[in-house]
Amino acid sequence: MNAQDAATKNYVDTRAVSKTGDTMTGTLDMNGRAITNLLDPSAAQGAATKSYVDKQDSAQIITLNSYVDTHAVSKSGDTMTGDLNMGGRMVKGLPVHYPPTTYLGSEASSWSQVTQLVNAEVQNAIKITKELITKELITNTPKKSYSGYVPILEENISRTGFVATASAATPGDFQAYGAFNSLNAEKSNGSWATPAKKGWLQIKCPEAVTIWRVALKARAIDGKNITEWNFSGSNDGKTFEPLLTSTTKLLGSANAPLFFDISTTTAYQYYRLAIQASTGVGDLGVQVMQLYVLST
Repeated sequence: MNAQDAATKNYVDTRAVSKTGDTMTGTLDMNGRAITNLLDPSAAQGAATKSYVDKQDSAQIITLNSYVDTHAVSKSGDTMTGDLNMGGRMVKGLPVHYPPTTYLGSEASSWSQVTQLVNAEVQNAIKITKELITKELITNTPKKSYSGYVPILEENISRTGFVATASAATPGDFQAYGAFNSLNAEKSNGSWATPAKKGWLQIKCPEAVTIWRVALKARAIDGKNITEWNFSGSNDGKTFEPLLTSTTKLLGSANAPLFFDISTTTAYQYYRLAIQASTGVGDLGVQVMQLYVLST
């Protein structure tokens, strides 16, 4: 068909866009021209005017702002309404207050803060523990008594609960309890004596006690010296545990007893001085035998 040829209605209807409305079967290239006087779209695929789009953008911005305000955490401070899972990441820049006077108890603390608090608690616990240990040691540490434990005895079997015995006793006033009686004179049961050159002197206490020292003095006769001896303890009066063995001379000429420290933590009810060697002729003896105990 030539450009100037007449066209049928059908030709026009199938190729031209109808003013009453139509459907494109191909692409419409506007070639830089505008489409004006559009209605606001009512269908999802309808063309939208600039005014319509601007209104939608503004409404969308308002909606997005509202969404962000209600769902995002504000940098100026906010309150979580659910758990925050850090996914193994760190929270940094936490404040340090020490002492933590501004904390209410539920705030997250920095590592430095936690370290300071833990160290303070540890130091406080150490201080309290030391105080308790010191108090316990002071309270329960045995104390050395410097007063003699055995009282002045009036008989071998004393009303005080003590019992004095010996391997033998020189006839007359030289009974075992004389070594525990500082009131009587030398020959009036003021000393214990034995006719032998060896022998033992024993004191049974009312109860088992731990001693730390013993005082010993030979009978006050010049030349009758104890040259070898040992000191032991027992809880049945039969089996004795050695506490001290000595060759220190206990002189009859001495004016005061000698003191010997005993290293033991065991309490015994029986204490025995055993004389192994001596000088002089018979009637060997002891004027003083005194125990010094540990008490709590």
